Amino acid sequence: MRVRVLRSRRAAAEIEEIAAYLAEYSPSAAQRFLEALVQVQRQLADFPNSGASGLLSGTRRLIVGNYIVSYRRLGVDVEIFSVRNARRRDARP
Repeated sequence: MRVRVLRSRRAAAEIEEIAAYLAEYSPSAAQRFLEALVQVQRQLADFPNSGASGLLSGTRRLIVGNYIVSYRRLGVDVEIFSVRNARRRDARP
């Protein structure tokens, strides 16, 4: 059963910021990043518990290249609430 995958405002802003940063240096890298996120959303729609347990109770995360995609179940839906560069010190939501 497919579930809806939502993005929080925070995650949407982080995705936009990352894509803009990547696009400054390599438009193709920005495109690959966005395509990888689409793949993650498809994966989560089909397998909503596919990631490792997150540091916070009730959260999970997937590693996508150099980024950590953190998400949680909201009823039957999945909400991506953070997308952070794994190299950042504060990348552990």
